[in-house]
Amino acid sequence: MDIEFVDLIAASGVKLLVAGDDDQSVYSFRFASPSGIQNFPAKYPQAGLHTLSDCFRCTPDVLSAGSSVLNAFSPPGRIPKGLASLHVGANPPLNGIVHRWRLNSGPAESRAVAQSCADLIAAGVSADDIIILLSDSKLLGGPTVSALAAASVPSTGPGFSRYPDTQGGRFCYELIRIICDPNDYFAHRVLLGLPTGVGPTTCLQVTDVVINNNLNYQSIFYVPPSQGILNKRGLAALTRAQNTCLAINGWQATDQIQTRQSDLANLIASEINQTEAQAWLQLAATLPAGMTLEELKELWRADSEEEEAVMSRVYSRLDLSGVVSTQPVASRVRVMTMHKAKGLSAKVVFIPGLEEEVLPGPWRRPYQGLVLEAARLLYVLITRVRAACVISYAGGRTVYGSWNYHTPSRFASYLNGSFSARTGSLSAPETVAISAECSHL
Repeated sequence: MDIEFVDLIAASGVKLLVAGDDDQSVYSFRFASPSGIQNFPAKYPQAGLHTLSDCFRCTPDVLSAGSSVLNAFSPPGRIPKGLASLHVGANPPLNGIVHRWRLNSGPAESRAVAQSCADLIAAGVSADDIIILLSDSKLLGGPTVSALAAASVPSTGPGFSRYPDTQGGRFCYELIRIICDPNDYFAHRVLLGLPTGVGPTTCLQVTDVVINNNLNYQSIFYVPPSQGILNKRGLAALTRAQNTCLAINGWQATDQIQTRQSDLANLIASEINQTEAQAWLQLAATLPAGMTLEELKELWRADSEEEEAVMSRVYSRLDLSGVVSTQPVASRVRVMTMHKAKGLSAKVVFIPGLEEEVLPGPWRRPYQGLVLEAARLLYVLITRVRAACVISYAGGRTVYGSWNYHTPSRFASYLNGSFSARTGSLSAPETVAISAECSHL
């Protein structure tokens, strides 16, 4: 759809500047494809081509490791690259540092990463200049954040432990979105599929009925469609969603949490389960009673770095003296999923979990296209690095309560170096070297 939109604009005579990198096409789950930029010169032969060859972000050794992976896993039609790091000409010259680690277990890997972060911070590297990128937040997230806490390293989590990412939390969030904006179509769509027992097939059936009968998607949550056009399961799911929307009819974005928390808990218990409802009540007890639903929506939609600013505004509005600190927010190591890292950079980046069972992982491995995309994803991760990168894999992990032996990812052999056995974190000389590299950027 995006490409067709561009084509329509171009056909109307508008002059366009189109920029893209097929090596950074990592959103196939959103139907993105590298062919869009690869085929652009053939579709528009009159366009002038300007190929960038200078890398402003990465130091040479870092860029070389990322490029090596892509050269080994190049899809047909890939646009040739000749990237060179501008840091070669720095004074003093910066080569960058790449460490490749092999650890015995997932917990050992998490501890090594966490302690390395602590040592780097002690050596003068700001926590804000460190990112830990996770290819599987469910598998790697909890152990990573726990290890950071044990090492007294301040961090921002990737969202896997945040209440809005639970089933009950998403349900509550979509309700609040609808209260704040009754025309939020996406919130209605998500609300339909969240209750227990409603699956994607049912949601798709409702969507098809809306399209095929030229209906308005948002309005069917308030005005029942004609009888007979929905099957029994679709009608039951839509009726549940309609009853939920009816229950919040009349609520306002300015309503305070203290006046709505019990009502929200009842809806969550009815449509999800009692455990999720109790989790909401526990969370609500930690929030200012006078916080509005609109402010709660802004808190939940904020990035980790923005949450404190949102809460600061709430405390200021409520005049809660002594709650808002006048001290600057402490710097923190960022822990995030791989896809969220696109567009970001850091002086030091840790990439744990480079195992065949994690990246490319079981759901990508049967499909060559997804394996190639996983290689591009690893390239994107490595090229977030400005000074130093630590890539690691573990010999085994506990998955769903069972210990599983893991093997190195197929990409591990194409990172311009071998993986060395490690039992712990960065050594003192390694820490000093990274700190010095960072200080010269």
